[in-house]
Amino acid sequence: MKTPYSRHDFLLQHYQRWLDDFTRLAVRHGLCHPNIQASHQLTIGSLRFTGTGQVTAVVPHALYRLFCGNQPPVITVTEDMSTRLDSDTTLLLHHPMLEGILLSECARLKQFPVQRALLVMLQRLTSQEIRHKIVWLCWCDLMCGDDPCDWLERLVGQPDDALYLWLGDRQDSDPVLTLMMDEYLLFTGN
Repeated sequence: MKTPYSRHDFLLQHYQRWLDDFTRLAVRHGLCHPNIQASHQLTIGSLRFTGTGQVTAVVPHALYRLFCGNQPPVITVTEDMSTRLDSDTTLLLHHPMLEGILLSECARLKQFPVQRALLVMLQRLTSQEIRHKIVWLCWCDLMCGDDPCDWLERLVGQPDDALYLWLGDRQDSDPVLTLMMDEYLLFTGN
């Protein structure tokens, strides 16, 4: 007998398949190290947005494990049945890797202020290293219940020096997360 799939499982498979395909192509063409695949494993977890509280979403497995352990989120049948399955293909195509997953999840969950603030920040950034770190910090804040819009909107107009100082302070506050981000950057070739 087949195990019934939840709508969240379907969404997870969709994102994981897209990310695996992109990662495979990037590795094949020498753009990324093969070990990046471990950082690109996704899972069902939860994000906390200002105003809506905790919602079930697709998140990076390594970050979820860091902040929530191995305990899976409790998903009710009602919550699962009301899950929207529409991902934003345009965002996935224009923003590769975990960046696209985060933006698409914000769109799917109708968290447009976070999505807009992140898009504005990403358009401003030219350094791939900083882009990846900003995306990881957004994931981190959303998993912990902090609003990344505050610092995204504040830093977008600041000179690069102020952004680098803020990023250094933020990394100093969480050495384990910093190690994970640096490992990810090593595997992306940045």
